[in-house]
Amino acid sequence: MQSSKRDVYLGAYLNGAHWQMVVILSKKSLVVWFYSLHHRPDNYLKGIINSALKGVDGTPQPKSKAAVGARWIVVKCNKQKGSTKCGYYVIHWLSTIISGSFRNNWELYFNDVRPLELDTLKAFRIQWANYYLKVRNET
Repeated sequence: MQSSKRDVYLGAYLNGAHWQMVVILSKKSLVVWFYSLHHRPDNYLKGIINSALKGVDGTPQPKSKAAVGARWIVVKCNKQKGSTKCGYYVIHWLSTIISGSFRNNWELYFNDVRPLELDTLKAFRIQWANYYLKVRNET
């Protein structure tokens, strides 16, 4: 993070065979957490991200800020039924963020806890399979 100096990082995180997602706004020291089973982020991941964000802008951090770390927002995202569709939920959130190109008001945009509809999940599968085939055929 210190060398790339990007404003936003999107990350998919596989933990315990379950996909989760983080959005890191490094200059704001803000992390937005998405988890389709609605668990809180584990302390291990929080520690890694908080450590990565310390001093990312190159200025020394006061001890009080370093101890607290980044501000974390746990959004009320879609809650999945079952245990095998978490990757599609991550794809849905990534697509929503990228197409919406927003970086504020996370709780406003992500406040629907209803599971994704089966038609939506099927459309994701078809969309990404077509994209994969297109890329594979081009190389």
